[in-house]
Amino acid sequence: MQRNENIPGESNLPETDLWRRVLLVSDLLRSVVKKGADSERLSRITVNQARIFGYIFSRKHQGDIRISRLAHDLDVTPAAAGQAVERLVKSGLVDRRTDPTDRRAFVISVSDKGRQHIREYEERACAVTDAILAGLPRDEVDAFLRVLDAVHEGLRDRWEAILAERRAAP
Repeated sequence: MQRNENIPGESNLPETDLWRRVLLVSDLLRSVVKKGADSERLSRITVNQARIFGYIFSRKHQGDIRISRLAHDLDVTPAAAGQAVERLVKSGLVDRRTDPTDRRAFVISVSDKGRQHIREYEERACAVTDAILAGLPRDEVDAFLRVLDAVHEGLRDRWEAILAERRAAP
């Protein structure tokens, strides 16, 4: 179905429900990886904890992060972020310590156990996706990955612009 390019804000791109498809694929992949895992540890983390844990891990080269910054960047309340972080600390996946620049605040980072958890999850996820993609022609896989990378880059750029706008606002 083509959108009317004569209507402002509309394009001639086909309607794809991209957002719905991405969410469905992401949720199903997560379920398959978690429920099909040999390690029970992989299946005990909630979606919100996984989101926070993944964010902390993705910052591994940027150092520790304060819970307030994590909450802001992920657009969750500080209380929700704190509760999820507390569960991650109790499970041993995240380390929390006093911020050396402000003794009233805490910083968090991925623990050694957390890095092992990520390795196990990545191995399982790679096995699942490799098995699915193995049945497709190589040129289709390459095209899919290029499109996926472009969508990710566009979304990341949009998110970073939103965060920069929020930081600049009073």
